[in-house]
Amino acid sequence: MTKQEIIQKLSEGFNIVETTINQSSNDIIFQQKDNKWSAVQNVQHLILSVKPLNLAFTLPNFALLFFGKLNRNPRNYEEMVNKYHQKLAEGGVSTEQFTPKKELLNREDLIGQFRKVNEIFLKKVNDFTEEDLDKYLLPHPLLGKLTIREMLYFTIYHTLHHHKAILFQVGRD
Repeated sequence: MTKQEIIQKLSEGFNIVETTINQSSNDIIFQQKDNKWSAVQNVQHLILSVKPLNLAFTLPNFALLFFGKLNRNPRNYEEMVNKYHQKLAEGGVSTEQFTPKKELLNREDLIGQFRKVNEIFLKKVNDFTEEDLDKYLLPHPLLGKLTIREMLYFTIYHTLHHHKAILFQVGRD
């Protein structure tokens, strides 16, 4: 995918999550089904997942070289999804840093935070060149070192993965 296609897919994913939350009743979005995260907790997790990327993307590009250089072939979107599924099947779970906290926000604050963190994210992604996306690495807690493009592929899928969980929680699966 090109950078513009990635940005489009990210935007679509963020918008569908926001729309689903906005179209669901308050009493449903805070409820947990089957001992899984509520819809609100899934959104909180997505916010917590993007925040460190926003921080990393504020670093000058040369600082990203600290994470090394790619020593394997870059993965495409499908390969990233398969790698993520493999890690989940091996028992991979969210680390504490990305686990939603017990105190829940109201819908307006939640959507406001979600929108703000994602607007910053998309703006920062747009600042990278196509070459940069394949040149620089970032660490992922479950998947190891990923190129920025791979991290963006992961973020597209991760958003859709949690949207599916949100649909289950609000009874629209």
